[in-house]
Amino acid sequence: MKRTLQAILVPFFLLAFLGNWVFAQETKGPKIVIKELVHDFKDVKEGEAIEHTFRVFNKGDETLEITKVKPG
Repeated sequence: MKRTLQAILVPFFLLAFLGNWVFAQETKGPKIVIKELVHDFKDVKEGEAIEHTFRVFNKGDETLEITKVKPG
């Protein structure tokens, strides 16, 4: 009976305390989400102007400021 009670209570308390700790760590502030990280232009002729638009979303709870963009 004692072992059965321990087998039930120990996992319960672990889930209760550790589970709350994991879920309590929500991200605060801005959170950038970019669905398409890379775009392949395939073959481009020299001197040809090309462009592509990457859609950037803010899924956070504060303003997202993009201060520097560096093409790769």
